[in-house]
Amino acid sequence: MNRSAITTLSLLLTLLLTGCASRYDQLRSKSARVESSLLSERTKVVATETADRQARLSHLSELRATLSAANVGLGATRFIPKEQRDVAFDILDEVYGTIEWNIPLGPTDQKRPLPSTFNSDGTLRLTN
Repeated sequence: MNRSAITTLSLLLTLLLTGCASRYDQLRSKSARVESSLLSERTKVVATETADRQARLSHLSELRATLSAANVGLGATRFIPKEQRDVAFDILDEVYGTIEWNIPLGPTDQKRPLPSTFNSDGTLRLTN
């Protein structure tokens, strides 16, 4: 099988499986994909000898810390009342997407900001 056929098959399988999975399970899966991307990018950066290598590693470490915080938040969703859980899942989905978006960027590239529910320092805003 060629690469595009495997990619297409993989995408279809993912869509079928996520259609049956809970929102929590979907976000756990997204978290795992983001972590895998972070590790892959870190491996690429470590293998290079560029001048901005340390800054790029620091950037990836910051993203990893954000991912860890998001994973803690995902684990805490079971304590949120069921009628409010979808909002928490939406925020976490956006956070995982933001981390993923920023992975290939260098330390001097403009970063995609966290969702509006976060303060500029990266902390969650609990009030409107």
